[in-house]
Amino acid sequence: MESPSARGRRSPPPANGASSGRLPPSSDRISALADDMILLILSRLGSVRAAARTGVLSRRWLGLWTRLADLAFRADAADKIEAALACFSAAASPVAYSIRISFPVTLPREPSRLLRAAALLSPAELVLVLKEEPRQAYGAAVALPCFHRATSIEIDAGLHRLRPPPAGEFPAALLSPATSPASAPCSAAARACECSLSPFAVSIPIDAARFHRLLCTAARLSAQKLVFTHEFGRDTEAAHLPCFHRATSIELDVGLLRISPPPSGDFPLLEKLSIAGNIVDLGTLLGRCPRLRVLGVVFRGVLHLRALKAALAALEAAAAALGLTLSLGVDSRSTHNFDARGFDDLLRAMARISVQKLVFTHHFGSRIEANLPCFQRAMSIEMDLKNVCFTALLDGEFSALERLSISEGCSIVDLSTLLSRCPCLRVLKVAMATGDVTVHSASVQDLHVHSNTECHNIDIVTPMLKKLELEVSAGSGRELSVSISAPMVEKVSWKRRYTTSAVMFGFWRLKCASLESGQELDTCDPRVHALCLHISCIVSGRLGSRPILAKEMEKLLITNFSVLDLRLCTCGHIFGALVLRILGMERIRAATEKLKIVILPSCPPVIFPHV
Repeated sequence: MESPSARGRRSPPPANGASSGRLPPSSDRISALADDMILLILSRLGSVRAAARTGVLSRRWLGLWTRLADLAFRADAADKIEAALACFSAAASPVAYSIRISFPVTLPREPSRLLRAAALLSPAELVLVLKEEPRQAYGAAVALPCFHRATSIEIDAGLHRLRPPPAGEFPAALLSPATSPASAPCSAAARACECSLSPFAVSIPIDAARFHRLLCTAARLSAQKLVFTHEFGRDTEAAHLPCFHRATSIELDVGLLRISPPPSGDFPLLEKLSIAGNIVDLGTLLGRCPRLRVLGVVFRGVLHLRALKAALAALEAAAAALGLTLSLGVDSRSTHNFDARGFDDLLRAMARISVQKLVFTHHFGSRIEANLPCFQRAMSIEMDLKNVCFTALLDGEFSALERLSISEGCSIVDLSTLLSRCPCLRVLKVAMATGDVTVHSASVQDLHVHSNTECHNIDIVTPMLKKLELEVSAGSGRELSVSISAPMVEKVSWKRRYTTSAVMFGFWRLKCASLESGQELDTCDPRVHALCLHISCIVSGRLGSRPILAKEMEKLLITNFSVLDLRLCTCGHIFGALVLRILGMERIRAATEKLKIVILPSCPPVIFPHV
């Protein structure tokens, strides 16, 4: 038991607000923490504005935010950010480790003022992102002051012109600018910085001549990484690449621009190359990259069969000589470049290259039939093809394939055989060529099936399936057989379009029925579903009374929906009887917790009935 004398003694209050560990129940235990611990809590808020607002909690917290080392401003007004930076500068030790500023520019001078205020804090890291500006701010100059302690500077100036300081140096900086072509010459920025530009990233509107000049400037800076993206809309423009002697990574996406290798010179250090455009003489370019290991190529534009075959042969030789990890894309904009035989030859040539990723886009003017070769090393195949039907599979196994996507305009007759040759397939997106949907796979986890023709039978056995999207077309006259075994499925999307009039009763026709998970609700819980019915009113023709909806309810994959979404297209205003008839069905009445009725915009105004 504690003696009276001991109870009378009181320890002195802890210095600097530190807690003694013996506080009465009514005390503020958080405010009793040491300053360093409170600053750690404030830093986890991720925003200077949120940290400053904690001053309303108690006097103990007031002003502590000015001692933060990592400052982040997100979507704050420029004057508020400048005032906050002034408060940091007035602190006892105005040194920040990092400053991150992202804000919408309203006046042309705001970015320069904020950069000057940030330079007074001598941060080691600086990130400045100028968001979408009003039209009158386009092209305004942003003056970059010297940051003597900064080791990393990232600036996304949008369409502003970034201007280097007239004097001074950045003795430890690694500068990453994203500016407009009207900015100050990059060589001037390089003289102000004892660093290499890595990465050198540009995404701007320019023509082919300026594109070439800009790349030559970047090459003189000896950039280690180059990223260039611009959507050139005409394949009549042409330019060639300069040599980047120190570059280890180059990513170019130039739309339809005709891009060719440099007249002379090599890329001695280049290890990763990604190039997309109307590529000319690819074999010469690859022959000048002795250390290339990762290659991504996308051929765009009006592609001629002979030139494309030559480019694929060069890819095959380079892949064999260098052991490349290869991604290949073909994006043809013409429907008359090659016929069915030429298409077959291209697929065989692509298969010989042993690509890891294949993306093929081409729209044929009329329907063709082709054979699908085996891509043994491919991990991902995407075919956006129109009027193509793969009627036969060539020998071999897709042993590494994890993702297969076949567009709606393309179909595979013998899908079952294909799936049996894909032991590692995880994602399958396919359009069916026949009236039956049959998918048996022990590995598929994400399944998207679209039936182009009228469907009569659905048979899906996928023990590992977690997501299912199924869209079929079927008439009301013939029974649709549905059998799905997917014990681990979490998210289901089901849609059935009726190819013939499905008379619910009277003059109401059921056009489409769908079941969605978590999309029609305010929750993202995949276990909650919404039943959506598209119903139209047809005043002409004979009336009917077949109980179609009751039969369709028995075919639903999931019956634990909680939202009923009715999309009504009616020529009049009387639909109360229809709604009551639907709600009177036992399965719908027992499951529905939320009712949503949408009158389609194409219909005239309606009067809601009193129910």
